[in-house]
Amino acid sequence: MFSNLSNGSVLYGIDRRGEMKWFTGSVERITPSINQQYKTNFGQFPSISLDIIANINGEQKEFKQVPSNDIIADFGQNAFIIADNKDSLCNYVKTLLKKSEDVVSSVETHKALIPQYNNILAELMPGVSNHNEVKELKEQVGNLQSQLKEALALLRQGNKKQE
Repeated sequence: MFSNLSNGSVLYGIDRRGEMKWFTGSVERITPSINQQYKTNFGQFPSISLDIIANINGEQKEFKQVPSNDIIADFGQNAFIIADNKDSLCNYVKTLLKKSEDVVSSVETHKALIPQYNNILAELMPGVSNHNEVKELKEQVGNLQSQLKEALALLRQGNKKQE
């Protein structure tokens, strides 16, 4: 748990800004703070968060609102993941890998489902769900109208030449 870290402790993490890289850092300062994000009921203790400053590759990085009772903190897709130990970080990365593999393996299934969902929507709400089809039909009608105008113009020219 992050609450067990102290100055000089090793912090493990992944930098997801750009190409992912894992790192270790040295904790320089930990400041406890009450987590403002979660409101508590009367009589409950507020969750304690930590603001952690670590030296990572010669740079000071600050991680705010790290839940003190967690072992992993994920700050978002294009940011950092930090952990209090290497094994926890490894397990978390394995979980992320499995999730990505599941998404990739399900792509074809979901591609096949899209037309089926569209068909069901077309049956449930005929006027609303086929917006793309209506747009395509309008374009086709527009093309036919312009072709019809051209044909009529050619016919008129042909009639004028015969007179």
